[in-house]
Amino acid sequence: MSSSRRSAAVVLLLLAGAFTAAASPEVRVKDIAYLRGLRANQVLGIGLVTGLAGKGDSAASGLLKSTLASLVSTFGVDVPAADLKSKNCAVVMVSAELPALAKIGDRIDATVSSIGDARDLDGGVLLQAALLGANGKTYAVAQGRVLSTPDTAGVRTVGSVPGGAMIELDVAATYVADEVITVVLRNPDFVTATALQRAIAAAFPGISAAAPDPSMVEVRIPKDQAANPVAFIAKLEALTVTPDTTARVVINSSSGIIVMGEQVRIGKVAVSYRNARVTVGTLAGSAYAGSTLDRSDPLFVVPDTTSVDDFVSALKAVGLKTEVIIGILQAVERAGALYGTLVVM
Repeated sequence: MSSSRRSAAVVLLLLAGAFTAAASPEVRVKDIAYLRGLRANQVLGIGLVTGLAGKGDSAASGLLKSTLASLVSTFGVDVPAADLKSKNCAVVMVSAELPALAKIGDRIDATVSSIGDARDLDGGVLLQAALLGANGKTYAVAQGRVLSTPDTAGVRTVGSVPGGAMIELDVAATYVADEVITVVLRNPDFVTATALQRAIAAAFPGISAAAPDPSMVEVRIPKDQAANPVAFIAKLEALTVTPDTTARVVINSSSGIIVMGEQVRIGKVAVSYRNARVTVGTLAGSAYAGSTLDRSDPLFVVPDTTSVDDFVSALKAVGLKTEVIIGILQAVERAGALYGTLVVM
């Protein structure tokens, strides 16, 4: 083994031996949970984008003709749909998300997407479109210049109207029921729910707080604060708690990103890829048991309580590429030596 490889292996062994999982941080309740009743609502409508300079729906589109005829008729112009021809317009779906407690006059972003055969919506103008909720009521109207968005990456038939939707109807929300508020965890967990319940009980002596399941904690507002629930909720959300971390490894196979939870561990396993050898622990009966770093083949040994981070570092140290490491992690998980959940995106 070359001196550089030997030095890298020694450093790796020292780091693996000294590895100690850092304590989970204390976070505010508002950062890991929300109140039941406070949620966003989706609205949807049909609109017309104009000014597309020949990039709109084809002139033969029956949907476009009907939409144009309906539009001009609202201004007292009566033209048969069959007589209307334009390549500068496109019929689109308009969607938006109303935030919790949205008020009349608030502005939100709208997304438009072609439902015809238009080739490009960028730069067009969305004419006023009513956005309806699931109950059929109009909660917002959208209008404005259509811009392409970075996340559409070359897709020209989808765009956004930043701040183009105006709220026309207040969004009601009920987050206090019979003087009880329900704090819902974004990531349900028995340990975290118990920690949250205990933190609330400690901060407000005598308060009634119960966790009926791992996703929420029900809190009864004290009688002396029932008239001002907002102030009580502010104090509650400012409490800090230490959430339990999930033993999970998330892999994005397209980008090669690997995100590892600190609780994930690798059990005893030997990995062989071409001339690279990585052994976790000492495998009885293995051809590499008792081997040293002086072997001609690169051999890296890490403790059998090693983290995925150390394991991946060992694989990188022997020169393996990201796509190979991802395949090895999947194989280790199938072999039952990865103590946690492997998620491949």
